[in-house]
Amino acid sequence: MKSRLLIVLFVISILFPISNIFAPPTPNEWPGAPYCPGGCSFDHLKQRWSEYYDYKGSEGMEVKKNEMLSSIDNGTLNEWLDVDPTRAHSNVHTYYFYQGEVLNRDGKSIDDVTFERFFSDVQQNLRNNHVPLGQIYIDFTFLLVLIVGIIIGVIFVIWRKRK
Repeated sequence: MKSRLLIVLFVISILFPISNIFAPPTPNEWPGAPYCPGGCSFDHLKQRWSEYYDYKGSEGMEVKKNEMLSSIDNGTLNEWLDVDPTRAHSNVHTYYFYQGEVLNRDGKSIDDVTFERFFSDVQQNLRNNHVPLGQIYIDFTFLLVLIVGIIIGVIFVIWRKRK
């Protein structure tokens, strides 16, 4: 039995390499950069990116902010973001994006992205027949059958006690 389990695990690891599922983040000058393989909530990202300001200091952030704003005015934001291999420019842009002061690369504000993400998640859940319960998703049909079963069970228990 153990050998069968090992063979199944081996086949699964070949089909779905763990390195692709849990790929490490790209090199970053800020060791505390948020990394969520399954995705992070916006509240979590806002909180984590607010720590970046303390990490860089107000003086350094103001210098980078001025560079970023001038690159936005010049229309060279993407070049400014991509020129730094340490991702410091991208980190500054991301910090100010989550503060609501600049738009992302697609030209959307944090409110637009939050709104789109919420309705995208709702549509995807409805399309996939899922209901989110905390951090897990339950099949809607299963949840409906479970609720109906509990109601029938409670009615049956009450009916049996009345006799």
